[in-house]
Amino acid sequence: MRKISILLLILAMAFLISTATAGVIVTVNAGTAGEGKTATIPVTVSGASNLGAMDLVLTYDPTVLKFTSVELGDLSTNGIVEGKEVQSGMAKISFADTKGISGDGNILKVTFDVTGKKGSTTNLGVSAQAYGLDLKDIPTTAQGGAIAVKSGIEMAIIIASLSIGIVFFKKRRG
Repeated sequence: MRKISILLLILAMAFLISTATAGVIVTVNAGTAGEGKTATIPVTVSGASNLGAMDLVLTYDPTVLKFTSVELGDLSTNGIVEGKEVQSGMAKISFADTKGISGDGNILKVTFDVTGKKGSTTNLGVSAQAYGLDLKDIPTTAQGGAIAVKSGIEMAIIIASLSIGIVFFKKRRG
């Protein structure tokens, strides 16, 4: 009986430790971009709790995209962000928020010039390191995305289709 109690205690402690260090998931969303246009790609987080800062490295095909800027997303209420292309096909981004970020949602908006031709694609690789308001490391899982370049006409059709769908959905709900 005592062995079973000790085993249950060990399992309970292991469960508590694993849930306490679950961390945050960072995702670079996939999408399409118009040839010769700019593309703003959202970076989202899931499971953030008192996230105070994060360093990200984005990698991409420099024949398809060129990093131009980054701004904070909707989750940050009191933050600063800085990013730059450190070499062709690689951008480093750092942000901090003095109030801490908790929840799920858009944390950054990364803008690229689309330099690739119609039909080209690039993976968006991401690595990330997160820190709490207490400056301790937060376990982080990073998930990349991909961008496909479409012609301007294809993008107009996609946007028109989405707009029609939104109007139809709103009419059905209202």
